[in-house]
Amino acid sequence: MQIDLNAFADYALNTFDFNDQFEDDAFSVEFEGVKIYCERKRSHFLLHVGAERHQLPR
Repeated sequence: MQIDLNAFADYALNTFDFNDQFEDDAFSVEFEGVKIYCERKRSHFLLHVGAERHQLPR
């Protein structure tokens, strides 16, 4: 399960904090056909992509 993390980072940082659809502290989003579970933390987003986890600074 691969996604372009740089493209997703651009999407996430320009969308998650500015769109009412993503106001919860945990939500999922589909990107490039892959479902990604996101947890909003104070300093970062914790992304679950399949079995992999990534931190995206806010």
